[in-house]
This record gives sequence, structure tokens and C-alpha cells, in this order.
Amino acid sequence: MIDVIRRKNLTYGQFIIFATLLFALCFFGIPVVWLISAAFRSEVSLYSAKAFDWPDLVSFAESWVTLTTYNDFQILLWAKNTLIYCAGGVILSLIACIPAGYALALSEFPGRRLILIATLIAMITPSTALVLPIFLELNLLGLTNSYSGMVLASGFFPFGVYLTYIFFSSSLPKGVLDSAVIDGCSRFQVFTRIALPLAKPIISLVAFFSFLAIWANYFLAFVLLSDPTLYNLPVGLTDLVSSSGALSNLAGNDIPIRKPEVILAAMLIIVPVLIVFLAAQRFVKSGMLAGAEKG
Repeated sequence: MIDVIRRKNLTYGQFIIFATLLFALCFFGIPVVWLISAAFRSEVSLYSAKAFDWPDLVSFAESWVTLTTYNDFQILLWAKNTLIYCAGGVILSLIACIPAGYALALSEFPGRRLILIATLIAMITPSTALVLPIFLELNLLGLTNSYSGMVLASGFFPFGVYLTYIFFSSSLPKGVLDSAVIDGCSRFQVFTRIALPLAKPIISLVAFFSFLAIWANYFLAFVLLSDPTLYNLPVGLTDLVSSSGALSNLAGNDIPIRKPEVILAAMLIIVPVLIVFLAAQRFVKSGMLAGAEKG
């Protein structure tokens, strides 16, 4: 082993890093590979076949048709609802977070410090603890069990405000902003014409994290929505799987959802996030590095 390290010109520290990464890849990657492999099997082959057997496209097609066509394509309705909540929530969070972070970073006004402290408290507070006050507020406005109420609640993203505040306070060249003011630009023009074009990395990062938070948000949707036609994918699939008894092996259930369909349901939650991450990886990386050094 020592000779291998020497031939590869690796230090012991680098070897430990690579060994740790390899262990993490195997520890977390093998279950994901098995999950993908299990989606291409029948329920019988899940127990009788090898752990990583050849995929059975026929079984996959049968499970997919069973899952998507059940109850008049109900899962497609949940997918559409999830996309509506994600699109509306991300747009709303960007509209709220970017100007708020800019104002907190570059403006001095009464109550600024108090707002910043409240933002930090809301950011570190567990999201489940905030569901009840959000529900009470939306219930008072008559917006529970509705698209508009779910989108409005999804747009609450204090972490995005904090990320934007860090970016504008550390990376935005203040000399450029001062020059624009001297040249006659108003505060709004400075924000729209200078700050926003320079803030593309942080906008992408806030949008990505907001999408992740909304896509996998189970508890908020569970509390706010009682109509099955308004469910998002996490709530809808959880309700479907629990009522089918696929994971508890209940006998005599006429719902045709079994373990292969449950695995496909899990894939429906995971795969879109993976696709979005791979598509936005360059923007996410630049956004995470933004603010690491002072501009």
C-alpha cells in the first residue's frame, strides 16, 4: 500500500481523503444503486433474485402503468400540483429574498438590526415549529386548502434572505454603486441595473435551495391541505402507500400498489431533484463560492 501511494505521488493526507471519499461513495451510493435496480423488478424477484440483477423492463413498465394510472391518473395531478407549488414558491421567495437581502446589506434604516436578528432566528428555527403559526395566519385569511395559500406559505424562505445578505454585504463592489449614484441613478435603478445583474450566482443558489425545500415539503402540505386533489407528491404518495398496506404486508387490500410501485414512488421524489441539481450544478457552485472572498 505504501508503494502504491509513492508511485501515485500521494501524501498520506491525500490518501486518507480519497479513502474517506471512497467509503462515503460506497456507503451512500450502493443503497441508491439498489433502489434504482429494484425499480426494474417484480415483487417476487425482490426476494428471490440477486441484489443487483439485470433489469426487467416488462416489470418496470407494469409497475409504472399501475402507479400512474391508479385512481384516474391521480399521481399526475399530484405532480402537477407540486410543480405549481414549486414554481410559485420559488418565484415568490426570489421576489422577497433578493430585495430584502440587498436592503439589509447596503441600507441603514431604523429597525434594520432587529429585522436581521429576526431573520436569523427564523432561519435556525425548525421548519416544523413554524407550521402552526403559518397555518393560523392562513386560516385567518381563508387561504388554507388552496393553491394560493400553499404557494404563499412556500415562499417563506428566511435562509434565502440570509444568503442574499451575506452576498451583497461581502461581494458587491460598493464603489460601483456609489459611482452609479453620483451619475444620477436612483436607488431602484442601482438595484435593478447594477446589483441584480451581478447577483446572478446568488439568485441561482436561492432558487435552488428554495426548490429543494418546497419539493420535499411534507409537513407543511400535510397541515394546510385536506383535499386529495390539492396534495403534492410527498403527501399524496405517503397517503397512497400507507392506505395500500404495501409496506406492512396487509392482506385483502384491493389497492394495486405493492413494493415495486412504492420504490417507483420514491424515485419520483428523488429523480427530479437530481435532474435539477445536475442541470444547475454550475450555477449552484458559483453561488456557493460567491461571497467567499471580498470583492
